Amino acid sequence: MHRPGRQDVMLAFLLLPLCGSLAACAPEATMPEPQPAPAAATTPRGGVSAGDPASISERYFHRLETGAFDQAYDIWATDTPTHEGGRDLFATSMLAYQSFDGEVTGAARTEGAAGTLYAKVPIRVSGTRRGEPFSHAGTMTLKRCNDVPGCSEQARHWRIHAIDLDRE
Repeated sequence: MHRPGRQDVMLAFLLLPLCGSLAACAPEATMPEPQPAPAAATTPRGGVSAGDPASISERYFHRLETGAFDQAYDIWATDTPTHEGGRDLFATSMLAYQSFDGEVTGAARTEGAAGTLYAKVPIRVSGTRRGEPFSHAGTMTLKRCNDVPGCSEQARHWRIHAIDLDRE
């Protein structure tokens, strides 16, 4: 099933350095009209929870699919190049993709280090970029504070730290 914008966002930020500049990568197209993401009764402001990292990955894909790029952007950790690039760059980078499909393909593996938890979620993304089909498998790495003293409630929420993809 094709979901415009979902997997392409992740791929876009992996390929962005190869393009040299966003203007060189973006085709002349319009972004899909953003749709509100489904509300969850237990989801805090920003739509990220301290729960299962695989469900956060799925929520990210859904937001990309529906064109809710601002909400997808909010799931990225603030200390990542993707987040530092800003909302406009994030949304504009989606223009090169006509369709994409992203899926979680297995259970998350979680490890702790110095008060921080890291979860690697296996994923697969595919679709069409600039008229060319693509398919990649890899991992989405999420991180959060590991319930230690001084850790804020917001820091206990999973955020995307990196997405690493290989061609299939």
